[in-house]
Amino acid sequence: LTSIIMTAVYSVYRVQTHSAKVQESRLEAQEYARSVLDMMVREIRNAAYNPLSATNGTNCAGGSSGVPSVVTAAATSIRFTYDFQGTTAGSAPNGNCDNTDEDIIYTYDTTGCTGGLGNITRNGSGNPLTNCNVTSFDMRYFKQDGTELARPVSAGELANVQRVLITLIVQSLKPDTEFGSQLTVTMTSNADLRNRGLPS
Repeated sequence: LTSIIMTAVYSVYRVQTHSAKVQESRLEAQEYARSVLDMMVREIRNAAYNPLSATNGTNCAGGSSGVPSVVTAAATSIRFTYDFQGTTAGSAPNGNCDNTDEDIIYTYDTTGCTGGLGNITRNGSGNPLTNCNVTSFDMRYFKQDGTELARPVSAGELANVQRVLITLIVQSLKPDTEFGSQLTVTMTSNADLRNRGLPS
C-alpha cells in the first residue's frame, strides 16, 4: 500500500514538475522571440527616414546615390536605409546614409547551424540576433490600402511598401531532455513604415 501511494505521489510530482518546466520554457522562448522582433520592428519603422528631404545622398540606396528607402524586400530578408545621424554617431543627419547603422539588412541565415535551424542576422552572419534556434522566418509586405505585394518585391513596387508583417518561430533554448520534447513558439508583429504616409 505504501509503495502504491508513493508511486502515485511521485507521478503527480513528476507531472507537476514537467508542467512547470514547460511553462518556464514557453515564457523564456516568448520573451526571447519578442526581444528580437521588437528590435527589428523598431528599426524597420524608420525605413526611408529623410529629415532633410534630400533628393540625393551617399549610400542611401544600397551603396549608391539616392534617397533613403527600402532597397530590397524578400520573404526572408529586407534591406533599407534611413538618415538619422551624421558621419559620426550622435551628430545631426546630413542627407547621407554613411554609417553602418543607417544601412540595415535583416536576413534568415543557416550558416553554422544544424538540424534545419538558422539565425536572424543584422548586417551579416557575424551579427546574429538569435542562437541557431530559429525554425522559420517570414516577411510579408503590404501597400497602404492593405494589398499584399508579391515577393520578392519588384523595384517598381518598393516605394509602395507601407507595412511589413514579420513571423518568427523559435525553439526554446533549453530542451526538455527528460520528456524528450522541444518547445517552439510563434510570434508575429507588424511594422508600419512611419515615413510612408499613414499606416494602413
